[in-house]
Amino acid sequence: MGTRAIYIFEDEHEEVHVYKHYDNYPQGAVDFIENAKEFAWGLPRFEADEFAAAFVAANKNRKGGEVRLVNARFKDREEMLEANHWCDYYYVISKHNSQDLWIEIWQSRYDMDSSDTAWVLIDELTHTEMKEKYRTREAV
Repeated sequence: MGTRAIYIFEDEHEEVHVYKHYDNYPQGAVDFIENAKEFAWGLPRFEADEFAAAFVAANKNRKGGEVRLVNARFKDREEMLEANHWCDYYYVISKHNSQDLWIEIWQSRYDMDSSDTAWVLIDELTHTEMKEKYRTREAV
């Protein structure tokens, strides 16, 4: 069983959604985002679709599966998240400044009183701060 997540890459023109099946706690996500930098244009250039493609290229299982673009048939983020309600996390990645990315970390929480789940923002920080806070191992 994986810790599933949606990664949302966002710029001023669009957002692109990527699904990743395994190891998506913040301790894993920090390295998946770092891995994408090797395949992406260097900051300050950041385009959501290009960074999403870099993320897939850097983190896809070489035998197939595990990481994929999420179908763009959804009218908005809320509808996409509802369709992927079984995910444990979602991350919003955007450009913070000319040298860093901005990361929002959202976690699905189950409410025993209402028997429902809700998305809770658990952290928002630069990628540099994320590496300092969550990294438990060297980059993969």
